Amino acid sequence: MEEVVLPGVGRKFTVTVGSGDRIVIVVHNSGKRELQYFEAGEEDEPAAALDLTDEEARELGAILAGVLFHPEAVGDTESKLGSKVIEWVRVLPGSPLAGRRLGEIALPQGAHILAVDRPGAPLIPHPGPEVVLEPGDTLVVAGSRQAVEALRRQF
Repeated sequence: MEEVVLPGVGRKFTVTVGSGDRIVIVVHNSGKRELQYFEAGEEDEPAAALDLTDEEARELGAILAGVLFHPEAVGDTESKLGSKVIEWVRVLPGSPLAGRRLGEIALPQGAHILAVDRPGAPLIPHPGPEVVLEPGDTLVVAGSRQAVEALRRQF
């Protein structure tokens, strides 16, 4: 992946996949996302382009990250993930997490909250710092094994 700062606009991310095809994502400071697909060898014109709202981009990201659906792993997952893990951490009644905004929580270095799954409500993919955690919420946490375990012990 290649990242380029676009002054006054935002950031551009270019992902080249094994086939040589590229996906270019421009994240505007406004929250708008442009998604462009370039076939291998094509430099000038994308074969397809989409404009995504912030919410659409977050939903797509959640799908790609495996937050909404986890296919059964094929082969040795441990060797594919190495020291990286994705875990589900439940917010229990009386937990120090309950009633706090995500922005107030000091996460261990290397731990990232990908989503909040709240019973009876739509999934909150890539939750912002304003999201208040409630008892019964399940956090989808990713990061190094050590960071995720530190988060579990902390809360």
